[in-house]
Amino acid sequence: MRVIAFTDKCIASGSCVLACPQVFTQRDSDGVVDVLNEHPPLELLKKVQQAANLCPAQVFTIEDEENTSELTVIVDDREM
Repeated sequence: MRVIAFTDKCIASGSCVLACPQVFTQRDSDGVVDVLNEHPPLELLKKVQQAANLCPAQVFTIEDEENTSELTVIVDDREM
């Protein structure tokens, strides 16, 4: 899995950090998201998907590196 954040669209809400602090943090200067681990382990997939879904600015893309396609974000058993 590869996590991409389009930081130019980030509104610094911090919801991604609350959902998955193992992968996301916020810059001290402006609160914009920083991706700590662009290639997190698959065990964190559900948390990363939740963080992406919770983002009010929808700044994240999660890619499946093996198939080079975007992973479907599933939250609460609903496909997004």
